[in-house]
Amino acid sequence: MIICNNQVSDSQLQAIQDLAALCREQDGGIPSFYNHLLLQKRPTENNVFYYQDDQLLGFLSVYFFYEDACEVSLLVAPAHRRQGIAKQLLTTIIPLLIAKETNTLIFSSPTTINSHWLTEQAFIYRNSEYHMLRKSYEPIFIANPKLQIRKAILDDIPVLCSIDEACFSGQQENMMSRFSLLLNDSNYTLLLALHNNDGVGKAHIHWQPKGAIFSDIAILPQHQGQGWGGELLSYCINQALALGKSKLMLDVETTNQNALNLYIRLGFKTANVSDYWMIPLRTLINTWNLL
Repeated sequence: MIICNNQVSDSQLQAIQDLAALCREQDGGIPSFYNHLLLQKRPTENNVFYYQDDQLLGFLSVYFFYEDACEVSLLVAPAHRRQGIAKQLLTTIIPLLIAKETNTLIFSSPTTINSHWLTEQAFIYRNSEYHMLRKSYEPIFIANPKLQIRKAILDDIPVLCSIDEACFSGQQENMMSRFSLLLNDSNYTLLLALHNNDGVGKAHIHWQPKGAIFSDIAILPQHQGQGWGGELLSYCINQALALGKSKLMLDVETTNQNALNLYIRLGFKTANVSDYWMIPLRTLINTWNLL
């Protein structure tokens, strides 16, 4: 039985986590999942569940982070693979992808997955990321701070957009509306870093019951190399600790050695590694006979 929805319940999330644990044991890792997004009510039915005898055997979710591409998380129970479950999940989500005019799909997978099989299926390697975790109540001492850091407000949206455009490759989907939603969401805090009253950096904090997820940490290219990224992240850490949040998470590309060194220096450790693979939607449809 296939079920689609736009918001995962607590019991469904537990079933997803149980399925992920089976996959991690078999594969040595799992695809990237965004539990905080799964629990949010999204505009479209991005989640697809495959049940058999009331047991969750497959799960797929899509995340429209980009203008013409989306990220896909896909799990199938190890004992039930090669039975067409993944194909059924993908076939179910295809109409939404077409309606959203999605050109490219980005799949994440554990680094242990056979890359030769993926290339044979016409997937193209994109990048790899470390998922990093910090568990400590120890704050970071910021010596001689150079930045003024405050919570962003709606009037800051043009500055936030310009920082994203300068720092992140790939056109992101509906930046103005995305920032408006985040700034009005009590589960998020967006920080704006200023130097001489000019916006030079930003960071997002997504609050969890016992921790926080840091993302979109950026300093304008012309101001990089001065330690401002470390100061901004240290501020984020201290803000979380002040609220009693000690489980802190973030992602970093494996090739970004400077950022990786910074995160390790600030107490983060690698918890998981994921590879990201791209495939044009039409190629996937034709290769897997999804329509």
